[in-house]
Amino acid sequence: MGQAVAKLGWAMGILGIFLMLAMNAHIMMLVWRVHRLYPDAKTYRELACAAIERAHPDRMELAENLVLVAQYLFVFATLALYTLSIGQGLGMFFYDVHACLPLWTFVGCMLLLPLNLSARFLGSFAGSVMFNCLCTVGTVLIPIAWMAWQGAEVTRPSGQHFEAIASSFSMTAAVTSACTFAFAFSGQFILVEIMSEMEDLEEFPKAYLGYSMPFMSLAFLGVGLSVYYFRGGAASGMIVQELPFGFAERMAATCLVGHMLITYVIKSVVLCRGLLKELQERQVISNGNTWSAWYCIVILIVSSSWLLAQIVPFFSDLVNLLGATLTPLVAFIVPILLYQLSIRIKDVEASTAEQALLYLELLISLVMFAYGSVSTFLHIYAQWEHYGYPFSCHCQFLWKTCGCSSGRMECPAI
Repeated sequence: MGQAVAKLGWAMGILGIFLMLAMNAHIMMLVWRVHRLYPDAKTYRELACAAIERAHPDRMELAENLVLVAQYLFVFATLALYTLSIGQGLGMFFYDVHACLPLWTFVGCMLLLPLNLSARFLGSFAGSVMFNCLCTVGTVLIPIAWMAWQGAEVTRPSGQHFEAIASSFSMTAAVTSACTFAFAFSGQFILVEIMSEMEDLEEFPKAYLGYSMPFMSLAFLGVGLSVYYFRGGAASGMIVQELPFGFAERMAATCLVGHMLITYVIKSVVLCRGLLKELQERQVISNGNTWSAWYCIVILIVSSSWLLAQIVPFFSDLVNLLGATLTPLVAFIVPILLYQLSIRIKDVEASTAEQALLYLELLISLVMFAYGSVSTFLHIYAQWEHYGYPFSCHCQFLWKTCGCSSGRMECPAI
């Protein structure tokens, strides 16, 4: 988040966060309004099918498969990001051990497997939510507290500034930062599943707009602006990397690994249960053999997430890739289209102002998808050239003795 704000400057960063948060909130409300029209839908796919069946019954199966694949791809790619974060967290904790990133992510997968294999339900681990919250707070507050203790005159490198509009501001910076914000805010891919568990669906706007949205605003603004203030344009994509090697970094890295382990298992349970249900419905497996199938699915997902984490072994670039490709599609474009279909079928009128807003949001989503994807892929290729290609050692910010890690400076490819 700090790096995304640093690309824009503090004034443009605040504006960008509020605009993307407002857009995300509006589309969240669109999903809620569509769900009110089809209250029997329990999943994102079922909601899409209910809307499309009335409008284009001949295309329902195609639309169902597209939405399902996009949703599952989004969750899976997010798991790869968590796998990468676990590996980097382990590497930062054991910064005196000369092990490469592919090995650390593999060790992280070995930590994940027993947790994931034994958890088939979201409530499998009592107390995991509180533990996850504590780890999240530690991951964020330890680096910020350390930088505040040192002061900006120490933590901000020479030549870096805290600017209202960054001197390096560009179209690419604006789009990639928007992709980062969008990925951080979006929750539409599991929103229907969450709403289906609510006792009173009418309470959702109050819960999201009254509690969740203000909290996200303060949290992301606080983190983004704090990191930018203390680091200037040198802000990293991962907040733990702002710390020097030492005790504080190890504490923050421990919190990061704990947070990512629990978050991975929660998201993985949703994905693996969905895949298991699909296999049962298509009669690929029998209902009496679900535990064996569960083990196979979990091992396949963990292995595949390790593979993707090695292909794009850069945290901020993987975030931007997800924010540019799957986030606009799953979190923005599909809900807007479903809403347009639903109001046409149900003879519900949308105001001229809202229709104009929907077209603007659709345009922004398409720009993020097209321009953001191309610029992110080009940057990933440049990172390969600079740090090394997939499955290279990638010791930057992990080893204390790595040339890349000296003073948190970049180095030639290893």
